[in-house]
Amino acid sequence: MVATTGLLVCLVLATVACLGYLVPTLAVLRRRRAYLRAPTCTFTVLVPAHNEEDALPRTLRSLAALDYPRELVRVCVIADNCTDDTARIAREAGVTCLVRYDPVNRGKGYALAFGLERVLKGAPDVVFVLDADCALNRDALQALDATFATGADAAQVAVRSRNADDGPAGFVAAVGAAFDDSTAAGWDRIGFSVPLRGTGMAFRRSVFARVPWDAFGATEDAEYAQRLRAARIRVRYCGGAEVSCEAPPSVADLCQQRRRWRGAGLLASKPLVLAYLAFTTLVSIVCGFVIWPAAIVSVIAILYLRAMWIVGLSPKRLGLLLKSPVVVARLSWVTLAGVVRRSSSWQRTARPLESTRRAA
Repeated sequence: MVATTGLLVCLVLATVACLGYLVPTLAVLRRRRAYLRAPTCTFTVLVPAHNEEDALPRTLRSLAALDYPRELVRVCVIADNCTDDTARIAREAGVTCLVRYDPVNRGKGYALAFGLERVLKGAPDVVFVLDADCALNRDALQALDATFATGADAAQVAVRSRNADDGPAGFVAAVGAAFDDSTAAGWDRIGFSVPLRGTGMAFRRSVFARVPWDAFGATEDAEYAQRLRAARIRVRYCGGAEVSCEAPPSVADLCQQRRRWRGAGLLASKPLVLAYLAFTTLVSIVCGFVIWPAAIVSVIAILYLRAMWIVGLSPKRLGLLLKSPVVVARLSWVTLAGVVRRSSSWQRTARPLESTRRAA
């Protein structure tokens, strides 16, 4: 009796988790009609960069190609504790470069605080945070301008992974990013705040007056999002703006990145949720419950197939799909291990080009 009750509780929790993915996905199936307006917002694009001489040029080229009035955009790179040519590359590209050296207070959160203190003096309407290894689509600022015109105080744009073919780790990251975008769009449609994702974050200047930036941990985005929720500031989702980046192509580097991300909490880990659903389903079937767990698995499978369709399918990616469970299992373990041992310091994730050099 006790075992049956415990199993039913597990199935209820699994159903709640499944609905947490299904409801927002259904909400976003009906698309809203986009509308055009004359741009009015002034943007400062803040690019924190630590030893990004290889990735930064592509990021700056994407910013130079933005379809938005140049007089309304300022780009500012923060060369944070760099030992390479990041600062020189930024200056040669004609953008503002702030150089920061602080061997004690290291990490993206400190770099952003350093940059915000200086760029806010220029009184931009919106500050947009873009990682130095990311690119932005040409219409991004137009979409954000329209979002802030509706009264938004903060927004998170879509984040896409552009290296889905770089092994099972790259494929898992790409599908996970597409899945996150779908659920975020749905939660926004329903009226909820969406998670911040570290890159592609936009804030109205007045937000920093109400909630000063003091997120200095390993997951600075989750820390600041929590403070925004406490201040009842909703983060909107802006799907018309897209950040594209490359996920770590090796499983080891992806796990390192997730060790830092696990500070966002257990429920924020899709691999851990998937592992829980798989375990609950297996135990339920062994105990004679079939229809209920089968329905849960079917819904999750359909939602992830939709994410894979968004990423794009090919014979190679189908092969990578077969290797994905091993990656998901490792990521689940990384997150679960974080209950005992949390990452207290910031660690920069290796870039794909660096991983290639290391392998060579």
